[in-house]
Amino acid sequence: MELPPKKTYADLGDACATAHALDVVGDRWSLIIARELMLGPRRFGDLQSAVVGITPAVLTDRLRHLADAGVVEQVTLDDLARTRAYRLTPWGSGLEAVMAALGRWAHASAGFPVAGAGMTPDGAIVAMRTMTPPSPQAPRPVELGLELVDVRRPAAGVRRYRLRWRRRSFELVEGTVEAPDATVTGDSTAWTAAVFGMAPLDALEHDGALSVTGDRAALAAVLELYRGVAAELA
Repeated sequence: MELPPKKTYADLGDACATAHALDVVGDRWSLIIARELMLGPRRFGDLQSAVVGITPAVLTDRLRHLADAGVVEQVTLDDLARTRAYRLTPWGSGLEAVMAALGRWAHASAGFPVAGAGMTPDGAIVAMRTMTPPSPQAPRPVELGLELVDVRRPAAGVRRYRLRWRRRSFELVEGTVEAPDATVTGDSTAWTAAVFGMAPLDALEHDGALSVTGDRAALAAVLELYRGVAAELA
């Protein structure tokens, strides 16, 4: 027996813009897909690996819905295989501000943090971007390289990111660093724990979850920034 089409809020007579937003991205998966596209295009297989628990059929359906709504679009990567991938549209990229507000709001939840849960590499970086204060004052110029892997899904490979902090200019994006002050390598969940003060960096290094090379003082300046943010939200 075929189920009747799901009614939208608009079908029910609700003209609120927030209600329309929920029609677009308010299901179980759409914001998580958007999170994994926030830093750049991703292949279907990348999304299948990163969006924990989604089936290929549901992912296909969600991507089609988001494309029809104007949130994502298909692109062809500039590689030898001319791989097809997905990326956020300019309008879809505006979800980062929405997710930042939701993330900060969720920190006050009695159910946060979720015990035993993990973070994908992109999820960890988006969380950092969410919690970065506007125009933070750098105590010193800092340039970090981050090489993160989700140990729950090692086949997904390493993701590389660049953090540059100069005076009040703060940039955290996907990419490599030619001559970083320090480089952090390891598990994305462990890195999130170090950034937001949920576990000491030394202990994570001792356990083999993270490895640090280079100027530890540069890394300490970054960790101090985020620990201050975490303390304010606690």
